[in-house]
Amino acid sequence: MKISKKVLALIILVSGIIGFLVVLPVHYALEETSGEKFCVVCHEMDPMVIAYSNDVHSGKGKSGVRAKCVDCHIPHDNLAKYVLVKAKNGLMEGYVHFFKDPEAIDWHKNREKREHFVFDNGCVSCHTNLVDNKLTSAQAQKMHAHYQSLLNTDKQLTCASCHAEVGHSGLNNMLNYWKPEYKIYEKKAAIKKEEIKKAYFGEDYVA
Repeated sequence: MKISKKVLALIILVSGIIGFLVVLPVHYALEETSGEKFCVVCHEMDPMVIAYSNDVHSGKGKSGVRAKCVDCHIPHDNLAKYVLVKAKNGLMEGYVHFFKDPEAIDWHKNREKREHFVFDNGCVSCHTNLVDNKLTSAQAQKMHAHYQSLLNTDKQLTCASCHAEVGHSGLNNMLNYWKPEYKIYEKKAAIKKEEIKKAYFGEDYVA
């Protein structure tokens, strides 16, 4: 059966419109749920988001370059994996937020597994000249060369292995204000926590 040019053109046009109507809301949803403004909706993420606001990756560097949460915490191998992991994380975090006890999350323990939550392909997509960058210190060049030499070996490191608070400056202290590791500091930490939240949220602050 031979399809006329008009019918073929109509099929292409309709397919294009349908594709556009499907892709547009998906793209919008991905963008709207990719940054700290969305993440901070869940109060258990407050210390991470506030620590991010103090970090060079939030746009405070000389270049003004700003990384979104998904730039580091979602893999960038391919689009399918990106969307799959993002959807999975969203469902899991939403489930914990609404049906579990977010306060029971041990963020200090999670930080020990930080390599699992930070993806190197996100880092190197921006830091493309990691090894050859002569503007960094000799020690940094040495360590980055060491990192590269261990790729695809059983001793492979990740960026977060060494950069423990990457993207979240002062995160360990921030987490201790929210949930002190030692009870003796609970009262002081609670006061500091409220001060930090007031400074960050301003008029939108809710105790």
